[in-house]
Amino acid sequence: MKFPYFKKQLSLIPYGEKLSIGATPDFALEVTDPSGLVYEILCNCNGSNTIEDIYKKIKNKYKDLRIEEVTEIIDSLSSYPLILEDYAITVESSLTPREIERHSRTMNFLSNFDYLGTEKVNYMKKIINSNVLIVGLGGVGSSLAMNLAALGVQRLYGVDFDKVDLSNLNRQLLYSESDVGSLKSEAAKEKLDKFDSSIQFTTFQLEITCTEDVERLIKEFNIDFVFCAADQPSIWIYKWINEACHNTQTAWIYGGNSEASSYFQTIIPNETSCFNCRELNLKQFSAEGYFKYSEVKKHGYATQNNCLAATSSCITSFMIFDFIRHITKFESPRVVNQLFTLDYRDYTISYLPVEKNQMCNCQK
Repeated sequence: MKFPYFKKQLSLIPYGEKLSIGATPDFALEVTDPSGLVYEILCNCNGSNTIEDIYKKIKNKYKDLRIEEVTEIIDSLSSYPLILEDYAITVESSLTPREIERHSRTMNFLSNFDYLGTEKVNYMKKIINSNVLIVGLGGVGSSLAMNLAALGVQRLYGVDFDKVDLSNLNRQLLYSESDVGSLKSEAAKEKLDKFDSSIQFTTFQLEITCTEDVERLIKEFNIDFVFCAADQPSIWIYKWINEACHNTQTAWIYGGNSEASSYFQTIIPNETSCFNCRELNLKQFSAEGYFKYSEVKKHGYATQNNCLAATSSCITSFMIFDFIRHITKFESPRVVNQLFTLDYRDYTISYLPVEKNQMCNCQK
């Protein structure tokens, strides 16, 4: 018994005696449909109706219609493929009804990366089942937390030792005036618990001071992916997380805002260059650049935080997409072996090469 399912990410647009079926007007199939029969059939291909059910639902509107005609139309459209047999029942049943409803739009979006439309639920399950650690719950970190929760990640872990102050509210949209003076870790958990009651968001009031602090969290909670959105202590926080992720073979992304630009890099242990490769490359190829870098590492940044909610949200979007690519495996992350930068003064996007350095521990 067949339960035909028309892919929901495709649009149906009747016009005149024709029907346009496709994702966009310039990528669509046109079929002749003067009576609207094809349109009616496709609207009833929801994965729960059999061909006989569809025939019964529309036969009163089309008096001379035979069930063989319905079968023929469905079979012809299945060859493109626009209709999948039994897909909704056999695949979507692997998610709970709540998950299907809550994440339906996310799955429709994921279908854009899957021509047949058969993998979106598998992609969604990988996202739901991932364990993600966010180090730093400030501008970028709080934006990451909210976006990952909306995406469907069910087990989130957040680390921050700071409190919310009034100046944070221009960019840290997870918090409000009532949170001023509260620990960011506690305020963030309260907000996400209200946003999605099914999320397990575990937070820690913790200042990262060494590699072992990060490595302990990764091992204890079986972390699949780490986001570093902390900027203090300058440079060292990246080095500690880089080493911890190398030791545990955990993929990670670091990113943030600097003056009028944003940046990030994705690192996959044993596959890509790492943060330490970048430092060694600077030391070998640019003595002046490495001197400046070393002074920053030694003394810390002296500039004031000057980012906006918009800049944090923007770079978060790019970071989230590389995370999705890695977790779902529909394709490889894009920003590997390079540093992505976006300059808001002229909207310039740059990719600065970060080559593997053979002297780095990640290459041994």
